[in-house]
Amino acid sequence: MRERTDPRLLRSREAMVAAATELLTESGLEAVTHQAVAARAGVGRATVYRHWPGLLDLRLAALESGMPPLPPMPEELRTATGGDPRTELVHRLSVLAERWDDEQAGAVLAAILGGSRHDEGMRRLRESLLEQIADALRPAVAAAVARGQLRSDVTPETFAMATAGPLFFERFLAGNRLGRDTVETVVDAALRAWA
Repeated sequence: MRERTDPRLLRSREAMVAAATELLTESGLEAVTHQAVAARAGVGRATVYRHWPGLLDLRLAALESGMPPLPPMPEELRTATGGDPRTELVHRLSVLAERWDDEQAGAVLAAILGGSRHDEGMRRLRESLLEQIADALRPAVAAAVARGQLRSDVTPETFAMATAGPLFFERFLAGNRLGRDTVETVVDAALRAWA
């Protein structure tokens, strides 16, 4: 139990995860090795092995660090807009779009999507990412259904596909930056389609 609460161990673990995520961002998943993480974090290789005996575990830690949960809707914004579901949907997807504009997020997504076809851990991360997006949209989708702005059969998962999907295409396949106007256009199109 001491290992989990010792501040020095927690700091070194955080430094190693940060180093692994930096290596991933700079050079791809193959660059994340025990030796490279130890050198970047300024710790011994044995320390890295103690936390992550397997290479895949170390790489999964880097990937998980690169996709933190989406933050909740700020209460002041919800209050200022009268709880308007569209505003919350635009806000949540704008946060996602900002993350996708980040170089680290692109590297993390590429590694997860590429590895999820062959690795169960990566597949779980991909599913976790999909759940995270749907869960972030869930309150606003439920409110939009309750207000009659969306059909009752629209789920957060289908709304996520209709909105995050085009944003993903725009950012990673077309290579364009995602501004708020793009997010608003995508949200409005989905709201119209399922009104």
